[in-house]
Amino acid sequence: MTNLFDYLDWRGDLTFQQASFNLVDNLILSCLGYVVLDSIVSGFDCDSVITVKETADLFVQLPERVKNLRVPEDETLLVSMGKSKRFGALQLLYHVQQLDREAEKQFAAITINLGDGSYYVAYRGTDLSITGWKEDFNMTFRSGVPAQQEAVRYLQRVAEITTGPLYVGGHSKGGNLAAFAAAFVEPEVQRRIVAVYNNDGPGFLEDVIESAGYKAICQKIQTFIPQTSLFGMMLEHAEPFTIIQSSGHFIMQHDPYSWKVLGPDFVYLEQVTASGRFLDQTIRGWLANLSSEQREQFVDALFDIVTVEETDNLQDLAKLWLRNGGELLKTLRDVDEETAEMMRRTLKLLVQNMGRSVQSLLHEPVKQKSGWKETKHSWFKLPEFLEKNERSAHF
Repeated sequence: MTNLFDYLDWRGDLTFQQASFNLVDNLILSCLGYVVLDSIVSGFDCDSVITVKETADLFVQLPERVKNLRVPEDETLLVSMGKSKRFGALQLLYHVQQLDREAEKQFAAITINLGDGSYYVAYRGTDLSITGWKEDFNMTFRSGVPAQQEAVRYLQRVAEITTGPLYVGGHSKGGNLAAFAAAFVEPEVQRRIVAVYNNDGPGFLEDVIESAGYKAICQKIQTFIPQTSLFGMMLEHAEPFTIIQSSGHFIMQHDPYSWKVLGPDFVYLEQVTASGRFLDQTIRGWLANLSSEQREQFVDALFDIVTVEETDNLQDLAKLWLRNGGELLKTLRDVDEETAEMMRRTLKLLVQNMGRSVQSLLHEPVKQKSGWKETKHSWFKLPEFLEKNERSAHF
């Protein structure tokens, strides 16, 4: 089954004037948002523009340490886009990148001129920084985290200096930022938005869902998740979501390069898998049993334990743990008893909710096959009944 790169080979010779913008184009531009282009693409302080092809040619010449790639496929995508007739001539504008450990803020965005008078605003998902992951966890107890607020300001400013239709999207956290920004910009900007694309990004707390801005834009939000989604089914979604088939296993289905494409569209499924529902029920039930204050305490304590001052990069942190794991583990014994007890209670709730999810799936009525072939997934020591349910394709 084909993916984004196959799509580029197939449709890359057609401009947007020859074949209109589609959902796969949306995902490609969302992935482009992951590439660190601050040394190549100008921000709001400069009027100069650069094409995707010119950007790709410059990017491949950068030292590897400067590229700071999330995954190698991000560079491959940029190069393939640059070589294509469809994306190569598109102009890149207003690249912004911010990382503030003290404020627990990780934000990046870029705007793409689609050449027909419209623009696509792409928000970056979580990068390799610990700050970025901490901010993601903060979303479970706080609306309007710094990246979300910055996303609103960014979209508002793009709207002020451009004219024409706007598309807004992102992958993972970037999808959440896209929906949040579209919900809280001025009404006149909302009216210019054609569509908002949340590609497997988390939802929101209830106060956002109930806000007037979110209700006004909700019908324009299109949310896509893979068949075993963890990130995209977190928190609340008022809008319906569409399930896409992925070639990945378990949480690796979050990888947009694993999403299956057929022609100018995705390959769709009717329902998430049993393991997807297991994750959804477990996480939702767990969070429902915790107050906002308890969630915040748990997240802060968890990151205080696993992180060290010398680094804000997950790769560097992993190296430190491998090299000095024995010393770092001593910090676990230094946690005060009150914090330790809070974490034990919180984790106990998680285990209890896992048990309830298991019982729920065991008693779930068997449904008829829906015409698609479900992929068997194997993740860690998933209970045999779940593996059996997925093999039988009853769901």
